[in-house]
Amino acid sequence: MEQNNAIKKALKARRSVELPYGFENQIMRQVYVEAEKKRKRSFFIGISLISFVSVLMIAATIYLLKIYFAFKLQIRMPEVSVTSESLNIFGFSCYIALLVLALLGLDSYFRKLRQKRQEKHS
Repeated sequence: MEQNNAIKKALKARRSVELPYGFENQIMRQVYVEAEKKRKRSFFIGISLISFVSVLMIAATIYLLKIYFAFKLQIRMPEVSVTSESLNIFGFSCYIALLVLALLGLDSYFRKLRQKRQEKHS
């Protein structure tokens, strides 16, 4: 019983420390920033590992084909004749490809914008 009273007196006598204004918000923001950094770091490491393994697999395939199967890596390029008609078709194809890339970029931009708006309203 005396112990409980002593604890109660000590707790009452203790001065409560006031945290500065916005302390919790700053700490939570810092936690979110660190979590985002960790997510980006793990994404970058994952992409790096996938790229490294892919390059390693390609190199191993080339090595096996060249050494074990005596496969000669000679690539013969065909003769290419350039005419005005083929240049027109090439130009048109490039134009269509640029339009597709521009539309994909706009789609991505507007999706991100819409997602940010939905997160704001939620």
